[in-house]
Amino acid sequence: MSFAAPRFIVLKSNKEYLGIIDGNGAGDGYLKFSSETQATSSYAKFEVEEAAAGHGLVHIRSCRNNKYWEGVRNNPTEDGQYWIAATAKKPEEDQSRDSCTLFKLILMGTATTDTVRIMHVHSKCRLCLSTSGCVLANNNTSSDDIFTIINRESLLDLPRYVAFKGDNTHYLRLHHMERHPFLQFSSSNISDPNMTMELFVNNDRMLRIKPDFGLYDPLRQTLL
Repeated sequence: MSFAAPRFIVLKSNKEYLGIIDGNGAGDGYLKFSSETQATSSYAKFEVEEAAAGHGLVHIRSCRNNKYWEGVRNNPTEDGQYWIAATAKKPEEDQSRDSCTLFKLILMGTATTDTVRIMHVHSKCRLCLSTSGCVLANNNTSSDDIFTIINRESLLDLPRYVAFKGDNTHYLRLHHMERHPFLQFSSSNISDPNMTMELFVNNDRMLRIKPDFGLYDPLRQTLL
């Protein structure tokens, strides 16, 4: 059964989120599940576009580099195995071409579930995880071929660095007493580096807050 996905999605597998590699290297654009990828990061945001061909086929575009998913041959001499990378500059619906960017999201279970398998249309192979966490379309069966889809628009966007202001008009600040850290609403100086707090989302989608240990970011926002 094909799946009507939200327009913007985040994909999760084995408690890790899918992102693209973007480090100005040879692997740029390749898809990889990693514990370092946060659900709210631009690396993890993908747009699903309905294909002109219909039949539940879609193109998937990275919102980080603005490029479409496609299959890249792992080994030119091997048939039926492709790395999946967000490297196509435009959608391609010719299913006979290696550059075809068509995929199909196949719903697992009932319509109320959010788990899918994803088929690479050109190779007719399901996507699965490699041992490195990268994504392959492979003829071989794999247990790591089921993904959870999250509606990106259901996630709360927050700044990375913030400061907290208390009812006493003072800011929450990191202190140390006999090497024991503690937090207190005691600073009146917005430039105090010890009041910078970092927000991040764990793989369980729970928000975590931690002191940034002296890193002051001028883009920090104040939460009242």
